[in-house]
Amino acid sequence: MNSTPSPEQAPHDVARCACPACQLFRYQRQYGPDPGRALPPPYPPPGYGAPGQGTPGQGPPNQSIPGYGPPPGYGSHPGYGTPPGYGPPPPGYVPPPPGYLPAHSAGSDRAVAALAHWTPLVVAVVFAFVIPGLSVFLCFVPPLIVMTTAKSEYVRSHAREALNFQLTVLIPGTVILLLSLAARGFGGVLSLVLFVCCLIVQIMAALKAGGGEQFRYPVCLRFVKRTNG
Repeated sequence: MNSTPSPEQAPHDVARCACPACQLFRYQRQYGPDPGRALPPPYPPPGYGAPGQGTPGQGPPNQSIPGYGPPPGYGSHPGYGTPPGYGPPPPGYVPPPPGYLPAHSAGSDRAVAALAHWTPLVVAVVFAFVIPGLSVFLCFVPPLIVMTTAKSEYVRSHAREALNFQLTVLIPGTVILLLSLAARGFGGVLSLVLFVCCLIVQIMAALKAGGGEQFRYPVCLRFVKRTNG
C-alpha cells in the first residue's frame, strides 16, 4: 500500500512538511516512482548544524524550527554583569602619590617606615644624657640607615622624609647651641621647645607610617630628593 499522501488527502502542507511520507511524495514527484533508487536522507540529515546556527541553504541565522529550542538553562544567567564597585573613577579622582601603601599592605614595611620616625626621638633622649647639646646632630643617622637599606619605595619615602626633617632641625639646633654658650638658661628653654615640637610631629609621622599613609612634615627643607631608578 502506497503511504504517500496526495495533495488532496494530505492533512498538512506537503511541499514544506518534513515527515518521511511527504519527503517521499516530493521525491517521487520529481524523480518518478523508482523503488530501486535510494530515498533522500531524513530531515534534518545527520551532522546537521544546531538550530539557529546559520547552516548554508537553511535560511538566516537564528531561524526557529518547529520542535527545536534552546537547551534548558540556556540564555542570560541572572546575576551576571558588571561587578559592583567597578567602573570609571569618579570626577576629581587623584591617584595616590608614589610610594603610597594601602592600609592592608605588608605590616613589615609599615613597621620599618614607622621606625624611621621613632628612632630619632630615641637617639635624642638617650644621647641627651651622654653628650648634652650635641644629640641633635646624631638624630639624622637612623633614618639615613633605613633609607639606604630599605627595599620598599614606601619605606624609602618615609625614611627620606624623616632624614630631611632631621637635617632641617640641625639649623635651629645649631643656633640654640650657640645661644646656650652665651646664656645657658635661655638656651635650655629653647632646647625644650624644639624637643617638644619635634616630638609632636614625629609621633604624627610615625602613626601615619604605621597606618600605611604618607606624611610630609609641615616645616621641612627637602635636602634629599627621590632619584629615578
